[in-house]
Amino acid sequence: MALLDLDHLKNIVGNDPNYLKQVLEIFTRNAPKDMEALANAASNGSHDQVGFYAHKLKSAAGAIGYNTAYEDFKRLEKMAKDIAPLDEIQALVGTMANDCAACMVDIDRIMSEL
Repeated sequence: MALLDLDHLKNIVGNDPNYLKQVLEIFTRNAPKDMEALANAASNGSHDQVGFYAHKLKSAAGAIGYNTAYEDFKRLEKMAKDIAPLDEIQALVGTMANDCAACMVDIDRIMSEL
């Protein structure tokens, strides 16, 4: 099952395969660094930084049609704003890191088919 809604991305940027690849490459270049920063923020107990990176990743995920992650990052952003317990934040961040890794595989497959 695809984690990415490519039709959503096509509705935003058009159907040019080169441009689609470019947008997806930007996501694959930035998201792992941002996920690492998010994990560090959660480990360090920085609700502000968790909220910052959750918001940043939410926007990126929404833009490319990574809808499940969009909802998870939205939830995480609210948890950070509400100063939720760190163990709950860390657990969600761990799950999301695994999901993001799976999405990278999905993106690689999509880019090879464009």
